[in-house]
Amino acid sequence: MSEGGHPETRRMMERAIRRLSVFEYVLMGGAMVFALLGGAAVAWLLQTAVGVPFRISWFVSSLLLFVVPGAVVLGRETRAGLGSGAGAQTHAQIDRSESTRVESDG
Repeated sequence: MSEGGHPETRRMMERAIRRLSVFEYVLMGGAMVFALLGGAAVAWLLQTAVGVPFRISWFVSSLLLFVVPGAVVLGRETRAGLGSGAGAQTHAQIDRSESTRVESDG
């Protein structure tokens, strides 16, 4: 067996990573759409209730609806420690652990 791991397994992993990346972009796009729609609803309510200009309040509220939740998630991830957990392993760490496993088996 090669040091890089089984080729079929590596191809499957790369395909799964690509699919997860696409899924992540779709989720981000959906979040942006919901932030824009929510911002429009807030701007419309502010315009009818207080008389605030629609475009400015739409921009500010959409930005807040997208940035604030993102900042909260980023803060949680930073506090939890990005270096901990299996998701934070680099490709080099995975390759090292696979080559160590192959050497100990063989």
